[in-house]
Amino acid sequence: MSKQPIPQNEKARLRALRNYEILDTLSEAEFDRITELASIICDVPISLITLIDEKRQWFKSAKGIAGTETPRDVAFCRYTIMDTAILEVEDATKDDRFKENEFVVNEPAIRFYAGYPLVDPQGHALGSLCVIDQKPKTLTAKQKKALELLAAEAISLIVERRQKEELRNFEKLFTLSNDLVFVGGIDGFFKKINPAFTKLFGWSEEHILNTSSFEFYHPDDIESTAKELQRLADGRSTINFLQRFKTSTGEYKTIEWTSTPETVSGHIFGIGRDVSDLILKEKQLATSEEKLRIFFQNSLGLMFTHDLKGKFLSINNAGAAVLGYTPAELMQMSLYDVSLPGFHTAVDEYLEKIQKDGTSQGQTSTQHKDGSLHIWMYNNFLENSTDGEPYVIVNGMDITKRYNLEKDLKRTTQMLEQTNQVARVGGWEYDVTKKKLYWSNVTKEIHGLNKDYDPDVDSGINFYADDETRHRIHNVFNLAISTGTPWNEERQMTTARGEKIWVRSIGNAEFENGECKRLYGTFQDINAYKLSELALKQSLETQEKLNDIMFEHIELIEQQDKTIEKIQEFKFLADSIPQIIWTANTDGIFNYYNKHWFDFTGLTFDDTIEKGWEPVLHPEGFKKHIKAWNESLRTGNPYQVEIQFKRATDGIYKWHLCRALPMKDDRGKVIKWFGSCTDIDEYKRALDLENRVSQFEDFNRIVAHNLRGPAGSIDMILDMIGDSESEDEKADYLKMLKQSSTTLITTLNDLMKVLEVRNNQNLPYDDCNLDELTGNVKKMLAGQIASKRAVINTDFSVPVMKFPKMYLESIFYNMISNSLKYNKADVAPEINITSAVTDGRVTLKFTDNGLGIDLKRHGAKIFKLNHTFHSGYDSKGVGLFMTKTQIETFGGNISVESEPGIGTTFTIVF
Repeated sequence: MSKQPIPQNEKARLRALRNYEILDTLSEAEFDRITELASIICDVPISLITLIDEKRQWFKSAKGIAGTETPRDVAFCRYTIMDTAILEVEDATKDDRFKENEFVVNEPAIRFYAGYPLVDPQGHALGSLCVIDQKPKTLTAKQKKALELLAAEAISLIVERRQKEELRNFEKLFTLSNDLVFVGGIDGFFKKINPAFTKLFGWSEEHILNTSSFEFYHPDDIESTAKELQRLADGRSTINFLQRFKTSTGEYKTIEWTSTPETVSGHIFGIGRDVSDLILKEKQLATSEEKLRIFFQNSLGLMFTHDLKGKFLSINNAGAAVLGYTPAELMQMSLYDVSLPGFHTAVDEYLEKIQKDGTSQGQTSTQHKDGSLHIWMYNNFLENSTDGEPYVIVNGMDITKRYNLEKDLKRTTQMLEQTNQVARVGGWEYDVTKKKLYWSNVTKEIHGLNKDYDPDVDSGINFYADDETRHRIHNVFNLAISTGTPWNEERQMTTARGEKIWVRSIGNAEFENGECKRLYGTFQDINAYKLSELALKQSLETQEKLNDIMFEHIELIEQQDKTIEKIQEFKFLADSIPQIIWTANTDGIFNYYNKHWFDFTGLTFDDTIEKGWEPVLHPEGFKKHIKAWNESLRTGNPYQVEIQFKRATDGIYKWHLCRALPMKDDRGKVIKWFGSCTDIDEYKRALDLENRVSQFEDFNRIVAHNLRGPAGSIDMILDMIGDSESEDEKADYLKMLKQSSTTLITTLNDLMKVLEVRNNQNLPYDDCNLDELTGNVKKMLAGQIASKRAVINTDFSVPVMKFPKMYLESIFYNMISNSLKYNKADVAPEINITSAVTDGRVTLKFTDNGLGIDLKRHGAKIFKLNHTFHSGYDSKGVGLFMTKTQIETFGGNISVESEPGIGTTFTIVF
C-alpha cells in the first residue's frame, strides 16, 4: 500500500469542510438523484458522493453499496482530491496504488474507478463524485463530461445548502438581535428593519417603513446625516456615525451606525446600537472632572499633590498665592524649597511616615517667597495614579492668623464691646444664689442710667410701661428659674429720662444638679425697627381694606348690567387705587390693566398683551408666577404669589403680592378673573431686617456668655501680676494667663465656625458617597475606634446624596466621635448608620449603645452652644450646636431619641 497523499492546503481544506456543516447529516434526495444519474450515465453498479476529513471517507450519498464511511487510508478518493481533474483507474489490480487495497483484494472487488473532485469556489477539494465497477472499464468522453457536470452540481448543492443555513441563521440573528439591523435606500427610506427598531423607538414597523427617515432625526443632525447618506451613495462605507433618533414619546436616542452600500442595487445595509447611556455617562464624567478641576483650582485653602520625593505635581491657584509663588514656579520646586531652613530632616521624616502609614495629619510651617513664616494645619493621604505611581494629596489650612489673635487679644475684647455699643445690644446676668443682678454699660445706657447704677430685679421690672407688661416679665423670670424655660419678649418701657421705647429682652437659665444657678441674656433697643414694623403693618391693613372695597365693587358690577357707564366707573376706580389692577379671560389671557401698571412698568398696552409679564418680572420669579397662574386656571382656586416687578423709572425690582379671584356663574363655572398686585417691598425688607437683627442678637448673646468668663479672668490675672512682687508668683500668674488666653482663643475659633456656617449658605452641593465619607471619618478616628474596640455598621439604601461635602463630613465626624466619647464603661461601642428616603427626603440615622441622654433634663437645650450633659468628659458643647446649624442652614432638621443607659438615636432629615 502506498503512502497516503495529503493536499498542500489540507488545514484550510478541512476547515472549509467543517464550515459547510454537512458531515454526518441525513441523506437528501437532491444528492441521491446525482448518484443515481451518475450510475446510469456511466453504466456502473456503484456511485458515491464522498467527503474526506482527517481520518475517514464519509458518504453523503451511496448507490449500490452498503455502509456510510470507510477509513481515509483505503479510499480511492484520497487521490482524487489531490487534483482538479478526473481520476480514472481502468483496472485496480494493475495499479500499484490500489492493487493491494482491501476493497480490491476483498469485497466489493473494485476493478474500475472514476472520480471527479468536488472543488468549492475557494478551491478546496472537499471530496469526490465517483463511479465504481467490479470489472475493468473505460469511460467515454461524453460520460466523463457528464460526470464533471454532475460533480459541479453536487458542489453547488453543498454550497447552496450552507448558504441556506447561513440565511436561516441570519434571519434568526436579524429577528432576535438587540442591535438595530436594516436595509435602506439612498432615498432616505428604510426597506427592511428588524424588531429591535420597534422595541427601542416605540414606532410600528409600518410607520417606520412608510416614513422618510429624516422625519425621525434630530433637527441638528439633518445636515450631517444628508452628507453621510451622500457618502454611501458614492460607494463609501460609514463607520461609527452618531445620530439622534426620535422615539414615539418624543425623546431622542443616540445611535451609533455602521453602514455599507451595495452600488448595484442602491441598497444600504447597516447596523446600529443605542449608545445614549454611554454618551450620557461620558458627559457626566466630563462634567464631574471639570467640577473637580474647578473646585481644585478655586479652593480658598491650600491644595496640592507631590510625589514621594517631595516634588510638587500640581497645586491650586490660592495655595500658590499663599506660598508667594506662581503655580509654574512651584512645579519646578519641592517641599524642601518651601520649608524653613534647618527643617529638611522634618520633611524626610514626613515623607517616610506617609509612605509607611498612607496618611498624615498635623501642623507644619512654611517659608513664604518673601521670607515670612506661615503656619498650617494639614490632612494628607497617599493615593496611586492610574499608572500605579504613588502620590500624596495635600489639603492644608493657613492658621497663621491664630497666632496674631493672641497678640491682639485685648483689642478684640474692646472691639466686641464697641460692637455691642453700636448695635445697642446690652447684656445682663442674675446670680440666683446671691440674688444679685448685673447690667452691662450698654444695658444701663438703654435704660437712661449712669454707668455706676446698681440694678436690682424689682427696679428693673418697674421700667416697663404698664402693669400687664410688668406682670408678664415677672412671670417669665420666675418660670425660667423654676423650669429653665427661656424667653424672648418685645415690650415697651419708659427710660429714666421719661422716653417710651421698644426693647427686646432675651433670657436663658443655667442649671447645675437640677438647680437654677443663674439667668443671663441680652437687652436690645429695637425702637426704630418696631415703629417701622407697626407703621408698615398699619399700611398693609389699610391696603387690605382698599382691596376688599375694590373686590366688593367688582362683584357689584358683575351682578348688574355691564353698561358702558359701569365699565367706566370700574376703570376710574381701578386707576384711582395705588396698586396694579388687572383682569383676565378664562383661558388666562389678560385683557385689562389699570393706569398704575403702565406707570410702574413703562409698558404700553400692546407691549403687555404681546409679551406678557416676562419683560418686567425678575427672572427668578417668572417660573413661579407661571406655575401658580396655570394651577389656578386648571383648578379654579384663587391665585396668589409674591414676585418682583422692575420699576421703569430706575430699573429696581420691587416685591409685589399678586392675587386674583375667579368670578363664577350660577353653575360654579369660572367666567372671568380679577386680580391685583400690591407693593410689599418695604414689608419684605422689614422682615429681612428682623431676621438679620435676630441673627445678630443670637451671636451677641453667645459672645456675651462665652467671652465674659475668660476675658474677666485675664483682667483679674493682669491686676494680680501688677500687685505681686514675687517672681515665682508672677510665673504662676503668667501660666494662668496663658491658660485663660488659650480658652478665649478656642472660644473665638468656635464662634468663627458658627459664623462660617451661617455665611456659607450658598456653598455648591456635591455628590457625597456615604461609604466614602464613613471611611474618611474612620481614618480620622482610627485611634479611638481601635482603643475602644468600636464596631461601625452601615446600611445605606441611599448610597449617594447631594449636600456640601465639607459639612456632611463634619456631621458624620461629630455624630461618630460623640458615640465613641460617651460609651459605657467596659462595653464596646456599636454604632449603626443608615440612609433612606422618607416622604421624598433623604434621612440619615446614627444609633449607638452608649450612655444615653436624660431628655427630660436636657431635651430643650441639647443643641444649645456650650451645653453639655455628661460630666467628667472633655466636652465643650459645640459639636451638636454646629451640626444643627449646618443642617438647618441648608433646609434640614435634626431630632434625637435617647434613654439613659440604653443609647441614643439622632435622625437627620435633609
